[in-house]
Amino acid sequence: MGGRTMGRENTVTRRSFLQAAAAVSSVGLAACATSSQQSSRLWTVDRTSGKLPARGEFVVRNAYVVTMDPKLGDIPVSDVHVRDGALVAVGTKLNAPGAEEIDGRNRIACPGFVDTHFHLWGSFARGIVADGDFDYFPVMSRLGPVMTPEDAYASAKLGIAEAINSSLTTIHDWSHNIISGAYADADLRALRDCGIRARFSYGFSRDLQQKPNETADFNDIARVKREWFGPSSDGLLTMGFASRGAGDTPPEVYRKEWEFARSQGLPITQHAGRSLAEIKRFRRIEMLYKDKLLGPDVQLIHTYSASTEERGMIAETKSHVSIAPYTASCLASGLPYLGDLLKRGVQCSLSVDTTTVGGNADMFSIMRLMLQLNHLRSMDVMEVQPRRILELATLDGAKDLGIADRVGSLTPGKRADLILVRTNDLNVAPFGNPALLLVQQAQPYNVDTVVIDGRILKHKGELVAIDADEVIRKAAELFAAARKRAGGPY
Repeated sequence: MGGRTMGRENTVTRRSFLQAAAAVSSVGLAACATSSQQSSRLWTVDRTSGKLPARGEFVVRNAYVVTMDPKLGDIPVSDVHVRDGALVAVGTKLNAPGAEEIDGRNRIACPGFVDTHFHLWGSFARGIVADGDFDYFPVMSRLGPVMTPEDAYASAKLGIAEAINSSLTTIHDWSHNIISGAYADADLRALRDCGIRARFSYGFSRDLQQKPNETADFNDIARVKREWFGPSSDGLLTMGFASRGAGDTPPEVYRKEWEFARSQGLPITQHAGRSLAEIKRFRRIEMLYKDKLLGPDVQLIHTYSASTEERGMIAETKSHVSIAPYTASCLASGLPYLGDLLKRGVQCSLSVDTTTVGGNADMFSIMRLMLQLNHLRSMDVMEVQPRRILELATLDGAKDLGIADRVGSLTPGKRADLILVRTNDLNVAPFGNPALLLVQQAQPYNVDTVVIDGRILKHKGELVAIDADEVIRKAAELFAAARKRAGGPY
């Protein structure tokens, strides 16, 4: 159950990593029954049935385990025991009679990655955003209103399938194309049907965005909470409120909306400080601070143009920040203030934002770019190190979404959200520092296995429960029809 405590890369010797890598690769063939010799019900399911795999009992044997638990640290040759969706134990040579076994040799086992801001509804809108008239905002303002609930379901399912395939076990569905309650239900059905862990934040529609004096549909928000998040829910999905907020609505509207959200116990998420264009119109963070609305239940998205004073306001109120480095770069929004925010003690996390702009739901690339952008912002390559970036994508993401008591680290007693990443592929071998491999070298291609709440949803490099070909076919068909209704030519 022990291991080396996590620390900065420069505190770990080259020799220790070479020894660890040798230990992982030298485990004998007899140490465990390999997954290639098995056809288990835990990772064998009819993809066309719409059913998820069973939660059962299995042990990952002889992996290099990166627990992200400060007490357990990294364990170079270790097992991970899962039963009925929970992490039972992490350690060497675990006794688990009757459990299925998964070969962890030449694999890193680590917590599944946590996205904290993803506009799933636009996932099928790929290859249409460029410059000028085809910029993201005008394109989506035309596409969003013509989408149907069926479109929303297919688009969300495409985004979720890619997310699971690439290593994400939790996403934050920032749903801001809710034309009616049927669109909220469509997103939630997609989340449920795919088996991913998620926060669903009930947002607004393109139409409501043009009506700043109208409030969100409080009745439908209450309905969704009652129908989808009642006592019978399995806990995989949680709910939040996505606000248009200060600047886009007058004070009497956003204050009323935030008061309602808090009366329902919903955490609030808000785009803020996204660009220089925004701060020429208003200083949203300052406005919310002066209204005494910021707090630990508030997640601010972006903050690239936040002033020194505003960053101090975020820290003072213990508000959270989600950073989307890919869309920050693609939309020329600005360089994130990650290092500065971390020094101030702000709870930060990482996000996809939208694949329409960012291209992919790829946390490996997001981590890599975040590290590089912070180097450019700070001009100090030591300010934030790869291990700290990995923490943002796992435990800090869970903290941001208020679920760190359940996931974010491989801690016995937590729910079993984990991934296995191959260490012997061409783009990552030979294996040395696990944090460097995950942050600076790995790609979704290297992800062998994805487990969410004890269900094996990807194994041996293939999705288990989702028919990817059918998901792609349906999304392409409906996207083509939606583009036609929107008038193209994008």
